[in-house]
Amino acid sequence: MPRNGEDPWRLAERRSGTDTPLTTGHRPSLSPDAKARLARIVRRAPEVMVKITGRSRGIVHLKSHFDYLTRNGRLEAETQDGQPVSDRAALRALHEDWLMANALMERDRGVRVGPEKAQSVGIILSMPVGAPPDRVQDAARAWARETFGNRHDWLMVRHDDRDHPHVHVTVRAVGSDGRRLVAGPADLQAWRERFATELRRLGVVAEATPRHARGLVAKAERTVVREVRLRGLEPRAVREERRRAAGDAAAPLREPQGWEKAIQQRQASIRAAYLTNAEILDAGDETDRRLAADIRTFVAGMPVPLNRRQALAAELRRGRDAPTATPLLPPEPAIPTLGQGSLPTPVPEPNPLRRRK
Repeated sequence: MPRNGEDPWRLAERRSGTDTPLTTGHRPSLSPDAKARLARIVRRAPEVMVKITGRSRGIVHLKSHFDYLTRNGRLEAETQDGQPVSDRAALRALHEDWLMANALMERDRGVRVGPEKAQSVGIILSMPVGAPPDRVQDAARAWARETFGNRHDWLMVRHDDRDHPHVHVTVRAVGSDGRRLVAGPADLQAWRERFATELRRLGVVAEATPRHARGLVAKAERTVVREVRLRGLEPRAVREERRRAAGDAAAPLREPQGWEKAIQQRQASIRAAYLTNAEILDAGDETDRRLAADIRTFVAGMPVPLNRRQALAAELRRGRDAPTATPLLPPEPAIPTLGQGSLPTPVPEPNPLRRRK
């Protein structure tokens, strides 16, 4: 059973050296929240994205970032106070306010402010195609107010130039307490879950599961790599990854070791947690039993836990080991046949915060 009903892909923790006694007649159960989240996961509810796009450094970089977000003042933005920023004059005033506030707050803490220091942190919140843009924007606004409160100033702009709705939230790097905004993987996951919650409050089905909870191991392609590929070039990182995968494919197969083994063990644990929940639901009503069947279908369809390099090596190995087709000799004498057909022939937004050199 999940630890707190929030992470149904985790096995229940056991106390070291002890077993949990079972009371006669008592059966484990799942909370309504846990069932609802399981249903969203296994029925593949749209996944939210919350991503840090970069940091603006220096006076000119922050100015150009504001210009990009608002399309040089043509798009209306709003601040944490709900004040609209609808022209370039207001944008310039906000730019000066942020620079001065960052410098003063760090000076008060005795920190030297140099041009390499970040002035703002860019964050993008988005949903897949089909989500209503107005509700995505409302959810992003509620998310920003809940996440940053009165500690950080921020500027929010919605962009409609892509096929999926997304909102940019740029946060002033130094908070009211003089501390800089620093977010790690756990913070980003918490931000995703909060954004998904705000969307559901507005009637939009959304979920925020980690990759590994869906059986995915390979990380998303980095923005800079995607930009290079969009220009028709092969990024150096992709070329190196392909070279190493070719070496792996040529080497004899070996048992997983180190981090590879750890990843497989984690994925096995995740599958076991889902199936444990399915067993619990089997004892429920018809709705629970239907969810249990959906869980088993979901687990059966989870991909093999491979990263990009491993997947590429496996593909190269399959191509190498595929049997070569041997042409057939024509019969003697050649007899015309009917109904024989020939076989078919096998066949982001740019990152505005990346500094130009």
